Amino acid sequence: MIQLKSYNLNNLILSNEILNTYINNFWSEIFKNIKDNKHLLLMTKVYFSDETVGYRTLGHLRKVNFNDRELFIDYLSQRLTILNDSYVTLPISDITFSYIVRDGICTDDDRALLHNLNNKDLSFHNFNNLKLPISMNPSEYGEIRSNSYVQINGESIQRFIVKNGNRWYEIDVNSNTNVNKVSITGNMSLNWTDTLINDSIIMRDIKKSTIYFMDGEIVLRKQILSAKAFKVLRQENKLITDFFTIDIETIRDNLGKLIPYLICAYNGKNYITSYTQDQTLLFKNFFNQLLTHIKSGTTTLIYAHNLSGFDGIFLLKQILNLGKVEPLIFQGKLISIKLVILGNTKSENKTIIFKDSYLLLPHSLRKLCEAFNITIPKGFFPFKLTNIFYNGILPKFEYWTGISLSEYELLVKEYLGITWNFKDQAIKYCKLDCSSLHEILIQFNQLIFNHFKINIHKTLTLPQLAMKIYKTHFMPKDTIYQILGKPEYFIRESYTGGAVDVYIPHNRVTTTIIGNIKSKFIKLFAYDVNSLYPSVMANNPMPIGRPIAFIGDIRQIEPNAYGFFYCKITSPTYLEHPLIQRRIKTSDGMRTIAGLGQWTGGLGLKLFFISEFLIDIAPDPISSINPIVNTMKNKSATEKPKTLTWYNVTAKGYSNSTSKSKIKNNRATMKK
Repeated sequence: MIQLKSYNLNNLILSNEILNTYINNFWSEIFKNIKDNKHLLLMTKVYFSDETVGYRTLGHLRKVNFNDRELFIDYLSQRLTILNDSYVTLPISDITFSYIVRDGICTDDDRALLHNLNNKDLSFHNFNNLKLPISMNPSEYGEIRSNSYVQINGESIQRFIVKNGNRWYEIDVNSNTNVNKVSITGNMSLNWTDTLINDSIIMRDIKKSTIYFMDGEIVLRKQILSAKAFKVLRQENKLITDFFTIDIETIRDNLGKLIPYLICAYNGKNYITSYTQDQTLLFKNFFNQLLTHIKSGTTTLIYAHNLSGFDGIFLLKQILNLGKVEPLIFQGKLISIKLVILGNTKSENKTIIFKDSYLLLPHSLRKLCEAFNITIPKGFFPFKLTNIFYNGILPKFEYWTGISLSEYELLVKEYLGITWNFKDQAIKYCKLDCSSLHEILIQFNQLIFNHFKINIHKTLTLPQLAMKIYKTHFMPKDTIYQILGKPEYFIRESYTGGAVDVYIPHNRVTTTIIGNIKSKFIKLFAYDVNSLYPSVMANNPMPIGRPIAFIGDIRQIEPNAYGFFYCKITSPTYLEHPLIQRRIKTSDGMRTIAGLGQWTGGLGLKLFFISEFLIDIAPDPISSINPIVNTMKNKSATEKPKTLTWYNVTAKGYSNSTSKSKIKNNRATMKK
């Protein structure tokens, strides 16, 4: 950061001897501790005892190494001889050294400036091909043509009209706040605000940029990046209960290939079934029945539990000739399928969206039935039996999957003396799966709607549902922005996953008793820490707000800057356990390592800040999710299995709600 070191001169008259003394003091107290591979940007000012005189710059901003002390003393001493008499006739209250610590040793070209004793000319900087003055003094802009006072928002502002060549400036000076508002008038319209941060720093806000100058030199440049804030969503008024569930049953042929033979669907009132080994006829019969339940001009939702990994594969192949098919695929995974069956007019189109309920409730259907207390839970079926026309005694135990021997013995008693028919049992089993899934989704949607006034049917995945809840109830307006392009790439590259150490545990302790080696075995304890991401997000500040990029060392101006930093990192020569991870491309692909050395990348040990995406800090991140936690605590024992299901999946949604296209910094998470 920009630092100041001041010495009180007790109203002494400045002389070469006094100057020499305090430069030596500065070198001993400040520079001595940072001399290794560092240099300073150093500027010297003197403050007069007569406050009406103010201060004067004795030496302009110069780069100096530790070994340049005598050169710097000579530079200031010679400057003192050519400056006006006020420096050596008026008493001085303080001498102040403004300095910035920089890495590396400055070059001979930089040090050559110490021989330049001339007063520094007015500095300029280029902005959109315009050469703009850097000064708080209106007279340095050009010839003052007008000087008057105007009232603006109840304040008296001194207004200067300044002409420089063909350019006219209007400069409003507020002496109370050290702020100048500058406008270029005429055909060229441009305005900016200059603020005197301290005696050394001018901050210029111009367009979307903020530039900091020290003695006319740019020490930091910031720019607001283009980004759109996520919108706060509205609550929904109507609970949606109109949807289908679907299940496809298959057998394996002689080559082990899965062949669909049965499709069932359920909408809460009616079942649809299609049963045959003829694939074309199977799907044709199913869709012919389904379309009788769908009105023209409407959109129908159909859920399959594991559409992405199973049902969707068969559906995609068979529906291509039914209409316009739009599969949604993310990272190689099928998320949903949209089928538009065209009518004579657009208003007669029938739209069907196949969705994966497993992406909303990532548990097996059997576990979900237990959690939601489904009256008739998921049954059992001999999936290894491949004869779909079988009719006889109960199939042997080896044909069944996911069933215990005791459960099978109960089936034997149930079907004692009764013929077991494959078709009847398959349809019964498939219908039960559809009705169970339908009831689970009804309950889950009712639960979410009661708490948040949101329907689950308008989201595809659990993270999307969690984000929708957050945007509707917890997200303050204009706090989380969609970051794309280079900033998104660099931020994503900084995430390398958690550090993993691998151990081979053992519980043997070897002891030696009078020359005999004996082995003693002790009890081992294993510990697992859950929900680290949600707990960190809930209990620590998180980056939010509109991103601001910068070039330079932000710490010189804002020592508490918070955001994502791109740095030059130097590790110690030796660390037994290196800390900073990075992704390295090798001949065997990308690898995550925590090594030593020097590199550029995310936040590290010894830092030289190259650039950053500066972001605000989120306030009080955990309070917004407390209603969910309290809801869970207040549930009775009979309600908790169902509540625990949505509590856990909502927690998972909050902690995993980052996608490739949208960086979602969810602070509203819960601690498990």
